[in-house]
Amino acid sequence: MTYRIAIANQKGGVGKTTISIGMAGVFSEMGYKVLLVDMDQQGNLSSSFLDNIHSLKHTVAELLVDDDVEIQQVIKKTQIDGIDILPANLALSDLDVKLAGDDDAQYYLLEALQEVESHYDYIIIDCPPSLGRATRMALVAANGLLVPIECQEWAVKGSSQLESYVEKVKQRANPSLEILGFVINKYDSRRSIETTYNQVLREKYPDKIFKTEIHNNVQYTEAATAKKPINYYLPGSKQAVAFREFIKEILAYVEKSKTS
Repeated sequence: MTYRIAIANQKGGVGKTTISIGMAGVFSEMGYKVLLVDMDQQGNLSSSFLDNIHSLKHTVAELLVDDDVEIQQVIKKTQIDGIDILPANLALSDLDVKLAGDDDAQYYLLEALQEVESHYDYIIIDCPPSLGRATRMALVAANGLLVPIECQEWAVKGSSQLESYVEKVKQRANPSLEILGFVINKYDSRRSIETTYNQVLREKYPDKIFKTEIHNNVQYTEAATAKKPINYYLPGSKQAVAFREFIKEILAYVEKSKTS
């Protein structure tokens, strides 16, 4: 059974793409087949695997607005065995305009993914920094939601807003959607303010904060430039080890949800 994970947070710069790449890398290392879905018009996830994304003939935007485009035409293989990608670029910027007034649009991504999901063990959807149509499509398509957060005051306030949005999606479109949890990302334990908010977040969400913390490190950027997940770029690094530990937590939760 394919498990679909949306990576979302309405705040920009929290590292959604870094988390998406790192997860895909470890999943593939373990022998799983992964489809990455880029739902952000900036295309950072796509650029981390593909050259010149702005010259692509088809992207996820065409898939969602053009009935003549099939998902098989859009999916691209990456240089990492076991990882494919459904890319995005600036063509996604007018998605809201093109699908305005279409009440069924929220289901289009789910319907497209269902056509190919038998080929993958995990589908990871990287969302834009907003709660617009693209993010809603991702949440309607997902089994689980993963929320990267930083140890800042905004994270405490913003997480409540996101939870409220998720509840609305569950009530109206996807009752099986679960919040897998919050992952602390870009963490700098040397800063006292961050250690304080780390504690605040863990007290507020005692059962929803993953034990693994992803620390702030330039090597993630270097790995993306090399078009490789961190576990392939620096397989023995602390950063790679952290993502392997994180995936163990994810797998434990997914297995639990499948049997419950």
